[in-house]
Amino acid sequence: MKMQELFIVFFINLVSDIDNMLILGTILRKHSYLNITLPAAMVLTLTRTIYVVSVNGLSNVPMVHLLTGIILLVIAFKLVTRSIREEDLIYRSKHFAFIKIKVLLLLAATDFLICLDSVIAISNISQHVVPVTIGIFCSLLISLFYLPLIIKLVSTFAWINIIVGGVIAQNAIIGIVNDPWLANWINKFDKLFPEANMVNLISNGVVIIIVVIGLISYIKHQRITIHR
Repeated sequence: MKMQELFIVFFINLVSDIDNMLILGTILRKHSYLNITLPAAMVLTLTRTIYVVSVNGLSNVPMVHLLTGIILLVIAFKLVTRSIREEDLIYRSKHFAFIKIKVLLLLAATDFLICLDSVIAISNISQHVVPVTIGIFCSLLISLFYLPLIIKLVSTFAWINIIVGGVIAQNAIIGIVNDPWLANWINKFDKLFPEANMVNLISNGVVIIIVVIGLISYIKHQRITIHR
C-alpha cells in the first residue's frame, strides 16, 4: 500500500467535504436520533470508492451531468426554501432498521451528486482500491464526527443555507453545461457571443435567482415567526 497516496486521498476528501457535509447534514439533522455516523461513513466510503474506480467512464456518458445537475438544482431550491429553524423531526417507529436503510440510501444518492469533483481528483491520483478506501473512510469519520457542530451553525445562522444553496446551484449549472450531450449547443452559443462567457453568465444568473428565492423565503418565515 502506498502511504503517500493514502494521505493525499485523505486530505483531498477531507477538504472537499467541508461544503458537502453541509448538504448531507440537512438529511442527517432530520434523522439525528438514528445515530448512523459509522454506518454512513461505511456506506459513503464504499460508494465513493466505486465512483473513483469507474469515474472515467461515467464522466463521459451523455446525460449523466445533465440529470445530476437538474437534481442538484432541486436540492438547492429545497435547501433555501425550507424552514431554517424547524425543529429536528423525532420519529417513534418500530421499523428503525428500514428507516436507517432508507436514510443511508438517500445519503448515498445525494453524495453521488455532490462528490464528483473530489472523486475525479482522487481518481487522477490513485486507482488503487486499498489506499483510496482507507483515505476516504478516515476523512469521512472526521467530517461526520464534527457534523453536529456544522449542523448547529446552519441551524443558528440562516444565511449559511442560502450560501450553500447558491454554491450547489452554481456547481449544478457548471455540471450541466459540461455534459457531452450539450457540447454542440454550448459551442454554438460561444460562436454567436464570442465576447461573453455563457457558462459564467448562466451560472451566476442561476445563483442570483436561488439566493433571492432563499432571502424571500427567509423573510416570509421570519414574519410568520414574529406573528405567532
